[in-house]
Amino acid sequence: IKASLLALIAIFSKAWVFYNSSFRLDKIEPKELFLNHFEINILENKDLSAILNQKYRFLSKGRQSFVFVSDDNRYVLKLFRFHRYRQSIFCNLISSFEIAKKYTTKIQDEKNDLYYESMNSYKLAYEKLKDETATIYVHLNKTNNLNRKFKIEDKFKNIHEIDLNEVGFALQKKAFSFKKALLNAKNDKKTFENLLSSFFDNLQSIYSKNLLNKDRHVIQNLGVIDDRVVEIDIGRFIIKNDFNEEKLKKEASHYTTYLKKWLLKNSKDSIEFLDEKLYEQIGRASCRERV
Repeated sequence: IKASLLALIAIFSKAWVFYNSSFRLDKIEPKELFLNHFEINILENKDLSAILNQKYRFLSKGRQSFVFVSDDNRYVLKLFRFHRYRQSIFCNLISSFEIAKKYTTKIQDEKNDLYYESMNSYKLAYEKLKDETATIYVHLNKTNNLNRKFKIEDKFKNIHEIDLNEVGFALQKKAFSFKKALLNAKNDKKTFENLLSSFFDNLQSIYSKNLLNKDRHVIQNLGVIDDRVVEIDIGRFIIKNDFNEEKLKKEASHYTTYLKKWLLKNSKDSIEFLDEKLYEQIGRASCRERV
């Protein structure tokens, strides 16, 4: 009986993980969250209709979105996982008990903060960092001008038809993995250093606009398009109006920590070049502050 119970628990646990990790239409439904909170300065894009006039198939699941790639393999559509910002079934069940109200309220407040931080980051990426993030469009409010019969294919090859006016998403150019690009260039010093230089050029461009990315997992969050390094994870950008030389030096050092650790493991010979570029980055900041 004990073994059967453990087996049943294991099966239930796997089923629960599968249920929560798989794409479902209810997970991208904004419901009460889609209330036109975010005024977006829409930039004209004549190609948007054509880009969206094709089927997209499931590519991966991130912390903030389900990612789909276009049939022509040139674009990615990130459908926001709005279920992350709502109370769990467990919290809904216990919220009726007075003793649990403080806990469930705290959890929902944290989810609300996360929602606003994420949406504001997408807004910043679109309005301020289109080139640095390869962002084509973000949809944060209900509209009536997009494809109402947009087709997506999930990882089980099921076809879903959604109205893009009713869901939140970010549309970006598809990038090649920064990590894979570095590994491919491991024996090509010039290409390898060009990638690192491009990384710092993009970082400098972001800092020059008084913005920064709070997510410092550089290896996973960057991509390469036409030999240029771009930020592909756009959910944690913030405005930093009080940047000065000392703060930027600290931020740049922290932001390159994971990259440096990865290089120490995979390409020790490039550490000196990384440090030179980091020093140069800080020098640019110093010059900007004096100006």
